[in-house]
Amino acid sequence: MSEAAAPTLAAPERAGETAARRAAPSVGAGRSATAITLTWLVRLRWGFFLAQAATIAGARYVLSVNVPIGQLAVVVGLSGLSNLALGQWARRTRDPSASALGAVFVLDTLLLTALLYFAGGPANPFSTFYLVHVTIAAVVLGMRWSAAVVALSALSYAALFFNHVTVPAMEHAHHSGTAFSVHLQGMWVALTIAASLIAYFVTRVSKALRAREADLLRVQQLAARNEKLASLSTLAAGAAHELGTPLGTIAIAAKELERSIRSAPDDAVLDARLIRDELERCREIIRRMSANAGQAIGELAEPTSTDRVLAALRERMGPAALANVEPEITDAAFVAPVQGLVQVLSNLVQNAIHATPEGGARITLLSDVVGEVVRFTVQDRGRGIPRADLDRVGEPFFTTKPPGQGMGLGLFLARAFAERHGGQLVVASEEGKGTRVTLELPRTALARGGA
Repeated sequence: MSEAAAPTLAAPERAGETAARRAAPSVGAGRSATAITLTWLVRLRWGFFLAQAATIAGARYVLSVNVPIGQLAVVVGLSGLSNLALGQWARRTRDPSASALGAVFVLDTLLLTALLYFAGGPANPFSTFYLVHVTIAAVVLGMRWSAAVVALSALSYAALFFNHVTVPAMEHAHHSGTAFSVHLQGMWVALTIAASLIAYFVTRVSKALRAREADLLRVQQLAARNEKLASLSTLAAGAAHELGTPLGTIAIAAKELERSIRSAPDDAVLDARLIRDELERCREIIRRMSANAGQAIGELAEPTSTDRVLAALRERMGPAALANVEPEITDAAFVAPVQGLVQVLSNLVQNAIHATPEGGARITLLSDVVGEVVRFTVQDRGRGIPRADLDRVGEPFFTTKPPGQGMGLGLFLARAFAERHGGQLVVASEEGKGTRVTLELPRTALARGGA
């Protein structure tokens, strides 16, 4: 390969790296969303701790409100100690469960209830802080935990009406009489309704925003994958261009050699013919390399059927390669780039063959139709893919095969082909039981008439 061509072939690799950096998250990398939420929750609870301590001290020593300072200090101290333990746990864990976060909100609601109990009960204006816990729970947790916090807040606030430490400074004239005066009932109803509305609408909005972020992430990943695909296409085209000329020259030289030694022994003629055959094979590999990096140049989607695709697959791979493959085909019409689809299925079958030990169970090739989706499934019963590697399957140049037996492009190109034509590739595997790869493609309107 010429020196001038080297920068051209290196540029796509740098472009793929740039796309990967753009698609990779830069904040909280390696940590789950619940772990990041837990970190911020610890900070917020320290803010509550300081605010509670300052409020109690101000009420007692500045405003001269007669509150049981000892009991309140114990509750605030428990809040601080629990946050110390929570902070230590947050630094150790990388993926806390939603139940763990929900337990924190339950604890905070009970601690707030204890503070209100010793500071005037339902007459304390800080009872509105129940809504703070409800709102935060609705933002970071789902509807189930938010509803639980709402119910606990309503019950806790109602319990304060029956039993609390009276603080004269918190009492009003209209609070006299029965414990459940009309005014206090109205306060309880208002807080319950407000908490329910907050929980409902905030969880719905948060869910919509998370769905939008997930869609954006999928688009970014698809863009990065397409950029890598374009880089591979450029690399393959450059290799084909650079290798085409010397291969052509060698082919001409081999042909002349064959002509000049026709009078020589048969072995010499066979050697020359072998050179030409191998060169033609190299040309075919380069042509397929250019096509496989993206899709066959100029190939358009056309009406076809699963039977035709299977026949083309047999023709491409040969009966010997498919000897251990058991097809179960449901014939159906659909529209797709046939050569690109056959190449993808060929890669999947080859992967299954390599994963199956010699003399092992047969490989199953299935096709069926679910609604307007046609599915091709390749199932092997080999060693399976380790759980730690399953998330990386489909990345370019990542392979679980032994060195020298694969480049890690088959599943990457299969996924790119599926997504480019509105479908998807699903990989399921269990160690020791094999791997199941399903390629799903839409049938499209053109195929419906022929089904």
